[in-house]
Amino acid sequence: MENLVGLSVSDALWYAMVLLAASYIRGFSGFGFTAIFLAGLTLILPVVEIVPLSIALELTASSAQAKGIARHVKWRELGLLLTAGIIFTPLGVYLLGVIDDQTLRLTALVFVFASSLYLVFWRTRLRQFSLGIYALVGSAIGVVNGATALSGLVLALFFSLSNKQAIEMRATMIFYLFAADIWAFSLLIGAGYYDSIAITRAAVSLPLLAVGVWLGSRHFAAAGPESYRKVVLWLLLMLSAVGLVGLFTTLLG
Repeated sequence: MENLVGLSVSDALWYAMVLLAASYIRGFSGFGFTAIFLAGLTLILPVVEIVPLSIALELTASSAQAKGIARHVKWRELGLLLTAGIIFTPLGVYLLGVIDDQTLRLTALVFVFASSLYLVFWRTRLRQFSLGIYALVGSAIGVVNGATALSGLVLALFFSLSNKQAIEMRATMIFYLFAADIWAFSLLIGAGYYDSIAITRAAVSLPLLAVGVWLGSRHFAAAGPESYRKVVLWLLLMLSAVGLVGLFTTLLG
């Protein structure tokens, strides 16, 4: 196994635990896989090996979850988010070239953490957002994605403020990330990031990915709308906190 996937037995066990946790969270919430996967595996693998693997597994998870949820997707809102995001992603890439990447990530993570903290402890009235607001948010998400790759957290934060039903929020986020990951996957293939080890790791990850997504999806089916929103906010709080700890560890190290 070590020769096939390039991991020792202890590292492989840690990998399996992180994968199962990330898959479960993805199955329940519709987002968060990459944040958990990246935070957990940077202890044993370089980021350049984690990101292509994460994108491939995210695509697989989205494909599995797409069946049966398409009717719940808010297609007009999704179209605006994606179109605006694609247009403004190059601006985020430009900012990444002129501003330190750690400064950009710190700004995004502090924003998500502070906003989530406020929403967890202070009840806020849910809102019906106009299509113009969706276009504006899509633009912001595109910039964030190009500069920090944290678009999923910002999108989930936005949806937690809307009056969309939980099943609509989750379905729309899944399809948004699916479309974004297709684009990223094609770029990574073109850049040659999928070598034999990456492909093997993805293949052997599929059973645990399937189990985690299935368990998370079952939990979502049993959860009420208010419960789902609370879990999403606590998850955002946790993911942003983990990201900040990792960032400060890197800066101080």
